[in-house]
Amino acid sequence: MGLIRVLPEELANRIAAGEVVERPASVVKELVENALDAEATRIEVAVTGGGIRSISVTDDGTGLGPEDAELAFQRHATSKIRSEGDLARVETLGFRGEALPSIASVARVRMRSRQRGAEAGVEVIGEGDGIREVRPVGCPEGTRVEVVELFGRVPARRKFLKSEITEASHVLRWLERIALVRPDLRISLERDGRPVLQYLPTADPRERLIAVLPPSFGERLLPVEADVGRARMTGFGSPTDLTRGSTGDIYLYVNARPVRDRLLLQAVREAYRDALPPGRHPVVVLFLQVEPDDLDVNVHPAKWEVRFRDPGSVHRLVREGVRRAVGAERVLYPTESQVRTPLVRETGLFPPPDRLLGEPPTRDGEPVPPPEDLGEPHAGLDARERQGPVPFASLRYVGTVLGTYLVLERPGGLVLLDQHAAHERVLYERLREAWFGGKVERQALLLPVWIELPRSAAEPLRVYAEELARAGFEIDVAEGGVRGGLRVGLRTVPAVLAHHPPREGWGELLQETAAALREPEGADSREGLEAGVHAALATAACHAACRKGDLLDVREVQALLEALDRNVWFPTCPHGRPLLALLDEDELARRFLRR
Repeated sequence: MGLIRVLPEELANRIAAGEVVERPASVVKELVENALDAEATRIEVAVTGGGIRSISVTDDGTGLGPEDAELAFQRHATSKIRSEGDLARVETLGFRGEALPSIASVARVRMRSRQRGAEAGVEVIGEGDGIREVRPVGCPEGTRVEVVELFGRVPARRKFLKSEITEASHVLRWLERIALVRPDLRISLERDGRPVLQYLPTADPRERLIAVLPPSFGERLLPVEADVGRARMTGFGSPTDLTRGSTGDIYLYVNARPVRDRLLLQAVREAYRDALPPGRHPVVVLFLQVEPDDLDVNVHPAKWEVRFRDPGSVHRLVREGVRRAVGAERVLYPTESQVRTPLVRETGLFPPPDRLLGEPPTRDGEPVPPPEDLGEPHAGLDARERQGPVPFASLRYVGTVLGTYLVLERPGGLVLLDQHAAHERVLYERLREAWFGGKVERQALLLPVWIELPRSAAEPLRVYAEELARAGFEIDVAEGGVRGGLRVGLRTVPAVLAHHPPREGWGELLQETAAALREPEGADSREGLEAGVHAALATAACHAACRKGDLLDVREVQALLEALDRNVWFPTCPHGRPLLALLDEDELARRFLRR
């Protein structure tokens, strides 16, 4: 007898069900998606024991007739597609015809459904590999599906479920995802006989944000809107001072489908890349509309992932759209135009740009602004809003505390400015602008620094050696690594960094840059290249900036403030640490019991 044999149909169905039904929340997801495809406007979900003991989903959708209700329990029976051409233009949430048969193979399922306008409904009971009973029944229009003893037939799967509270929380989180993308729905959740969630329909998406997100979050999110080609994006993003400790409040949707897409998540991170503190994440709710034939939704059993025909355009759409929206949220606004111009002062700390980076690029004698695809944060603002009321240079310098924080007086309060973070931001913006203009001044190291990297890490450095050289880092990649890798040598660095070598050594800088360029989404795109160069330039700016304990004189402080007016996009350093803190007059008065 041969080694290969055909599995029994029941066992094959249970294996296939494991791809669709991971936990109680997976069951709720599949059933709610069916309800939405059936044009439901009201969905009621009830779970007991976290959904392990029972789940019921009731909707007021179009319902099913007796014949369709029986077919719904057959694997790969669906009303959503008819041919291979339909698979290329899926416009529904479900389309595979696997939900009910997969659930029935690991639990007992009872479905009652009545078509709109029909005199009676039908009840179908499914369990295991077939239908146990079909009979007419009286019921409201719509569909109700009850699932009992999930994984009761597969004890090995059941023991890997989490606690009832944890499983119930996953159900709640998924319903919140649906509530955000469909504010027109009435959604309720009942847990162990107690109502825990109810969203009433609304025409205003922000009202649903306020209802779903943590208190005070929904009100503060900034509207996001952008389009490119056949794709359009709307949604909301948090200002740079509103952050969370995880990515749990990043909600992404493609054609009203909740997704966990790495490309989109990376684009969101790029938009906030140098604006948030380390370990902090934004609150984002984004809705992408893409032509169905530009999208492949048939890449994941649970339909969590999608593929785009033109991923680069979608990445730019998300990155630039979010960056423009949140980039306009500034703590202080400069009055100078956004064109970068060199400092007019010359001090030991702030040498003129021609000594630091070379002359800035010009066109017809005027400075060239950054390329459009950098995402100018003030796009969409008129001149009055762009200028704003309080430039940094107008603040009165009072003194320095703890060798780090500049104390500045502004109308109605004080500003504490981190001198290192502010100087780091100024240097970084100049380095990046010079990189785009090809004007970074390089300085050779006395002795090249060689390290060995795995081939997968070193290869991106070889591919982008020319671009990195434009940023000031001349790199050689050669064979001969003693551990089977490649030898990577650093010969030159930006002149601004030459006298301030990284504390961790130049090898650490090479490793950080290689890691950033190694990301699969970035290796083939301009955005990925920019991310890699960003890591190198941000490190360079950090180590060249003034440090804690460096005492600045009045001229150096004024030069720094003027530089901030001309260069800063976000109130953070390139690594996301805040530049400043505001203390208004009311807060000071309260501290001294004057209010």
